Amino acid sequence: MFDQLKAILVEDLQMRTEDVVATADRAEVGLDSLTVVELSALLSQRLDIQVSDYELLELATVGDIADLVAERCRA
Repeated sequence: MFDQLKAILVEDLQMRTEDVVATADRAEVGLDSLTVVELSALLSQRLDIQVSDYELLELATVGDIADLVAERCRA
């Protein structure tokens, strides 16, 4: 799931590939409140899951976001 999330962050949200690592926090990759809203919409469109921007803002790292996305995809 991390690879799918990384692809969305890099290809759609124009984040730098080398910055998108599991241990990076949201600020390190550039996930501010506006891009989190965009990410939430992209996850809904691409993966057919519902993850609110508020949930994403509560998570500390890119790895945490990937874990939540994986959990929602299994549900």
